[in-house]
Amino acid sequence: MNKADLLSEVSIFYNMKKRDLRRVAKLTKFQTFRSGDVIVREGASDQRFFIIVSGEAEVIKGLGSANEWCLRTLGPRTYFGEMALIDDLVRTSSIVAKTEIQVLILDQWNLREQIAKNPSMAIEMLQMLGRRIRDIEKKTMEMLGVFLPICASCKKKFEEISSWTVFEKSIGNNMGPEIQGIFCQECEKTLFAKLLKNR
Repeated sequence: MNKADLLSEVSIFYNMKKRDLRRVAKLTKFQTFRSGDVIVREGASDQRFFIIVSGEAEVIKGLGSANEWCLRTLGPRTYFGEMALIDDLVRTSSIVAKTEIQVLILDQWNLREQIAKNPSMAIEMLQMLGRRIRDIEKKTMEMLGVFLPICASCKKKFEEISSWTVFEKSIGNNMGPEIQGIFCQECEKTLFAKLLKNR
């Protein structure tokens, strides 16, 4: 399979025009990593974007520390490092090859040069990244829903110390988080007052 065809099978490039896919494909290169190789290291400055062609990789926080945590496993036609295409920030997690893995690598600076020459590519990339960010937001909210501290009495959500917000006003009713066994300050006073009165 040629590079342009491979790119067309990756979700972030689904809606990109064929001519632009061919332009992007020319900027990529294949690379193979062995099982256990660190492809990207958390905290490093690395402006490359990776597409997994074959094999699997793990996304890890705190690699090598006591708090090392595997966030998820990535397989063929998934990608990582997409934010490196548009910013210069350091990596937020490490990517480690779980098996022997082949990736297709796109360098940030080459893509920027192409976008400067072909502005339509910038619009296509922004639309695709926008969809990706919305998807991440949705999944994050679904994940956090189980852990959100919500008052078991009045259903307000904890924002910060001494600050509780009505949950529905904060994020709506479509997440379905479990209610934790805690109470906001106002409910604590009311409940304790009732308990003392009933003694």
